[in-house]
Amino acid sequence: MFADDLSETNSIGVQPIAEESTGQAVASAGTRTIGGWIRRDDGRPVLDAVLTLIDQRGHQVSRATGGGDGSYTIEPPAAGNYVLIVSANGHQPEAVNVTAAACAQHVDVTLQGSGELSGVVRSAAREPVAGATVTVTDLRGEVVGAAVTAADGVYTCKGVLAGTYTLVTVAARMRPAATTLTVPDSGRFRFDIELAPMAMLWGTVRADGHAVHDALVTVLDWSGAAVGTARTDENGRYLVTDLPEGEYTVVARGYPLVTGQVTITGSQVDHDIRLGFDADEFAELS
Repeated sequence: MFADDLSETNSIGVQPIAEESTGQAVASAGTRTIGGWIRRDDGRPVLDAVLTLIDQRGHQVSRATGGGDGSYTIEPPAAGNYVLIVSANGHQPEAVNVTAAACAQHVDVTLQGSGELSGVVRSAAREPVAGATVTVTDLRGEVVGAAVTAADGVYTCKGVLAGTYTLVTVAARMRPAATTLTVPDSGRFRFDIELAPMAMLWGTVRADGHAVHDALVTVLDWSGAAVGTARTDENGRYLVTDLPEGEYTVVARGYPLVTGQVTITGSQVDHDIRLGFDADEFAELS
């Protein structure tokens, strides 16, 4: 272990090498070795990074490769001030001032991802969808990127590295969309998204051949829960919006009660209802 008088951090945030919480020593004590951990800004390790140490004149004096767990060590040729350059695939390079002393030093480095996932969210009618939320999750379900589309439907999620992800898009009055995609090693990938509108169920309520005004129409899902209601206008027309695809029961309040089954598979469904009594009688009962 290191001497107590080497435990304080110096002015550039460099500490003597100490053991991580796992108990693994990043570098051996008693040497000029500089070592530490290379991580993303979300705390996850960056694997197999390339490290270059240059002197104050810009000459390369040492090189090393990071480990598969995000750790690294590099050996300066002599005590003094240097610049440590760290680069890794899919990340922006980082340069850090370091000082090599008579003992090992600990320097952690954070790299920002250079990947970018972008595209346009459009409706089935090819119109841009503004205000849609695009969320990117990795295979463990952790969110690695999110964006909200602009007025032109464009979204950009920065820092998404190469790999396989789930992309979920949600917008008002649209059916949510989820898809799996793979970002290539280049770290840049364009993926356009098309959203289908939620369905509208509409129709006319009639009785004895006449339109029924102010009839109450209720839409029930498969469990019997009400998912939408509407009252007919003066022409007997009703409209229930924002319905996903599925099987529904349509109930019209009348005397007697009238129900009907409807299947929604598109954006608009026309379903007329015929009540089994005289329209004038309904007006007296309402």
